[in-house]
Amino acid sequence: MGTDAQLNKGVLEGCVLRLLKGQKLFSGEIVEKMRGCGFTDFSEGTLYPMLLRLERDGCFEISRTPSLNSPPKKYYTLSAKGRQKLAAFEEQWRELSQNIRNVFSKPEDDHAEQE
Repeated sequence: MGTDAQLNKGVLEGCVLRLLKGQKLFSGEIVEKMRGCGFTDFSEGTLYPMLLRLERDGCFEISRTPSLNSPPKKYYTLSAKGRQKLAAFEEQWRELSQNIRNVFSKPEDDHAEQE
């Protein structure tokens, strides 16, 4: 069973940034790692607009490596701005996760309106 697309949309960028923390990856590697983490529907069509937006925002240091039978591969690593964006995402995620745990850990009758 897949996860709701709207729910995924808000976290995919943070996940991609996390994958690039301390690693130099090209787009195909990012897609494979995301799929390996359970995002089975993650595709280049999802990734490329995200990479372009993050690149415009200055989140990457980019290098190109020649390839024998194809155009040079474009490798992405996090820039200082990308690391800042990841840190902000991680903080927001921790807070949101805790709030969700708070809601789901309470008995249902604690959620009923007090009269």
